[in-house]
Amino acid sequence: MILALEVLGVLTMCTIMFVSIWGFIIMKQMLSQLKYRNYLVEKLTQYMYFLTKKDDGSLTKPDNNKKE
Repeated sequence: MILALEVLGVLTMCTIMFVSIWGFIIMKQMLSQLKYRNYLVEKLTQYMYFLTKKDDGSLTKPDNNKKE
């Protein structure tokens, strides 16, 4: 009976270790993907900001030329 409990305990510990290690690996990959996605969103935001600034600049330049 004690031997069966020891075997069951060892199997339980191995199972928990296996699940924990794979959970850590998966969480690390998910974090990496989130960082990459945030990087892409930031670059897209910067690009859109510069496009709007470029459009604003091109719209204000002809107005400035007309005033001169």
